[in-house]
Amino acid sequence: MKIMLLHGLFMHRLIMTPMAKRLQKLGWQVENLSYPSTRTDRRRLFKIFDQLIGDGPVLMVGHSLGGLVIKDYLKTHQVPLSKVPMVITLGTPHQGAKIAKDLEKLNIQKMLGSSLQFGLLPKDFESAWHLPQQLISIAGNIKLGARPLLDRVWREEVEESDGTVSIAETKIAGMSEHIIVRHTHTSMLYSRDVVKLINQFALKIQAQTS
Repeated sequence: MKIMLLHGLFMHRLIMTPMAKRLQKLGWQVENLSYPSTRTDRRRLFKIFDQLIGDGPVLMVGHSLGGLVIKDYLKTHQVPLSKVPMVITLGTPHQGAKIAKDLEKLNIQKMLGSSLQFGLLPKDFESAWHLPQQLISIAGNIKLGARPLLDRVWREEVEESDGTVSIAETKIAGMSEHIIVRHTHTSMLYSRDVVKLINQFALKIQAQTS
């Protein structure tokens, strides 16, 4: 079975490389992809997904925006369970990211580019996970980053978050499981515990599909 990794906004596949190497050491075939997150050609990117997934099965893992990209792909292409039985998201704002809305208030939203097409703003999120794939949403709870600072400016309280995305934003009706890890938005990508979780779910899928 293959595991596909997809990075988040303003990032590159290099940030996912430590996770990819650890998963490879555990015996998994790993595809660690790069895409231009602020100028994404959806049709081209999704065609690459089609080619890499083939007949499956593939466990898709997305960090932050990467999770929203995966959701959009599965929805628009109506990918069957036999090809992609499960999705794991890491710090993905399934309810949209208030921090993205804050950039609008600061009049610097243009820096988000094409990322908005994937439902990054709170007004564009879908209220439930309607896809057949199981969704495991992993969230961090160390609020080190811009989010708590912006909470103090724009909101009445500082929400529990990973420093970028709030824990509440990582939840969505219809998800199979929600897991909180003691990490920031970025540090979870370097966490051995997160790799262990991905490995556990990958083994579960392998047992179900073999």
